[in-house]
Amino acid sequence: MDDFKIAFLLKYLFDNDAIQGAVLVTDKDTRPLEFRVTEPIRPTKFQRTLYGEILYDYILVELIAVPLVASLKEKPSLVLIRDEIFLSISSKQEVPVFRLLKDSEGIFGKQICTEQITSPGSKFNTLRITTTKKFEQQLTSTKLNLEQVYASRDLLEPFNRLHIACEQINTQDPREQVK
Repeated sequence: MDDFKIAFLLKYLFDNDAIQGAVLVTDKDTRPLEFRVTEPIRPTKFQRTLYGEILYDYILVELIAVPLVASLKEKPSLVLIRDEIFLSISSKQEVPVFRLLKDSEGIFGKQICTEQITSPGSKFNTLRITTTKKFEQQLTSTKLNLEQVYASRDLLEPFNRLHIACEQINTQDPREQVK
């Protein structure tokens, strides 16, 4: 478990349909090891017409998630996601992908298997993880690893960090940006 690394993958929507993706790789204590973010993608009216209802799936999976995970230098043990659409990257790369849900959130679509993650002493609310058939056999061991992390760290909190980081990047004065 010493080399256990978690990648938290997030989509960020802003400015009338602009989409950005971000990934944060942490150690087992959720300390940052690597952060990557995409440039904003702003689909044109013509692209919306050509792609129709699959436009956002294409952008989120092919242009954001797959390239972000492939670009990581700190190879994660697993990728945690909140958005169901990111489960589609399971078939396009080898790092196990698991969707993290609050116990009250519904499960629809692609995920097959579900496990509950509890925090010892009920420090945090019960969560669930789901995955696709490809990573079904790793679900129980992943649950155990995540419960060790969840004993002292909120597994949802890194997603909040990613969201705030994207907000900061997109509201930062260009003159303040590091070169």
